Amino acid sequence: MTLLIIDMKILFSTLCCLLLLHGHAALAARIEEPYSVEIPVSSQSPADRTEAMRSGLTLLLARLSGQQVDADPLVKKAVSKAENYVQQFSYVQAPAIPPALSSVWRIKLGFSPPMVNQLLADAGVALWPLDRPRVLMMMVNEQGAFLPLPSTDNIDVTAPLLAKAEMRGIPLALLAQAEQDLVLAVHVQQLDASALTAQMQQAKADALLIGNVRGSDAVGWNGQWVLRFKEQDQIFQQKSATFDGLVNEVLRQTAAYLSGLYISSAVVDTGPAQLRLQIDGVKTYPAYMQLRQYLEKTEAVQRLGSMQINGTTVVVDVDVKGKESFRNLISLFNSLQWQEEIAPPAGSEPSLRPVWRYQWVQ
Repeated sequence: MTLLIIDMKILFSTLCCLLLLHGHAALAARIEEPYSVEIPVSSQSPADRTEAMRSGLTLLLARLSGQQVDADPLVKKAVSKAENYVQQFSYVQAPAIPPALSSVWRIKLGFSPPMVNQLLADAGVALWPLDRPRVLMMMVNEQGAFLPLPSTDNIDVTAPLLAKAEMRGIPLALLAQAEQDLVLAVHVQQLDASALTAQMQQAKADALLIGNVRGSDAVGWNGQWVLRFKEQDQIFQQKSATFDGLVNEVLRQTAAYLSGLYISSAVVDTGPAQLRLQIDGVKTYPAYMQLRQYLEKTEAVQRLGSMQINGTTVVVDVDVKGKESFRNLISLFNSLQWQEEIAPPAGSEPSLRPVWRYQWVQ
């Protein structure tokens, strides 16, 4: 008989690799560096820096809330003194892109989270949690070609789109060029969101944004759009003088809609709560690790208790900042399917927690 000795570090590393390669990942995505923005500047002069700080604070507030809040009197006053909210700044020089003759300067601004949060609170503006729906974006022109069109100068045409979405606080996914075909183009042109479910799942997206776009920077752009989230379609039209402007406005509307849904669901929040989660059907170690990591990172969780495993059922106590906020955020984790709430029996100890039952979905 051969004795097999397994190094636990190797076993743990192997299981983590299985988690990354084969696990059903959470679809919601967390916004990284939420209080930093980059703004293009013409020079490093004090005047350009001041103007960039004002633009940066306006953009930051829109990213954190998902809404346009620059008309608020308190926000206007704060923006006029935006330098008071800046913790640090540095300049970044991007390489020249033909036909430009010189490189482009950008200023990276780091704002103070406590001061910015207090400004939003004073203005009565709700924060959009950093765990947000991932959006798959597809658009085609009137000839049925996917946009943006590939560059002939080996320039990455998708990076600007991803950067715009990042500035708006939207985790964006795009189809690789190899995945684009005529059948998909027809579905996008017809704004048939239901026919693109497989692409959403493959991209691990929570929402789908598709557009039928026509025009040019010479004559202007116009597009018909559908935003699908949780089987509901939001239909809208958008015009702009430039393609960049069109994309920016569409992303702004997308952020406003998705953040508005969250805010509407959380306005009746009853404050902090103590819950017990029961998740059935957790059959593998990778699934257990995905569940644990998601709960540890979920913004609405104040304290996470020890996880107890009984067969394929995981039970854990959580203290949350608000029941509805937590319910809304946990619904973004598509591996969890809601089952029921089991209230404590009448006359039981006040410390007994209500049980929220979920089913793990592979």
